Amino acid sequence: MKYDIALKTAIGLLRDRGERYGEPDACFTRIANLASVFFNRTVSEYEVAMMMHFVKLGRAMETQDYVDNYIDGINYLAFATQFSGASKTDPVTTPDEVGIRGASMPSTVSHFAPKRSPKAISEDALRQAMDAVSAELDVVEN
Repeated sequence: MKYDIALKTAIGLLRDRGERYGEPDACFTRIANLASVFFNRTVSEYEVAMMMHFVKLGRAMETQDYVDNYIDGINYLAFATQFSGASKTDPVTTPDEVGIRGASMPSTVSHFAPKRSPKAISEDALRQAMDAVSAELDVVEN
């Protein structure tokens, strides 16, 4: 699938999921609240979006030809960008400047970095999350 079709598909999927599950902000907040209870610490919407993206990355490593992982991953990164508080501050390099057609490329990726640091994930919580992803991969393998 070409990148422009992937991006259009991701946007279309957001509309469909929004109609089915409601406003994304409320959904991510709900998930963050549930995760906070489970991990016995505050979990942010940013962390939820990143973990969901990690799930999609883990699955894509197993099934590289399953487009759903990439489309969902695009959307989870978009939500992570929103929840991080990142804003576009760097000029976008035009396709002509980098010698390609059909896409705008950022001159740097610094505008994706959070302006405020999300709460650090504890080592135990990170280990638990990685174990959960690993268990998911084990299920896929078996």
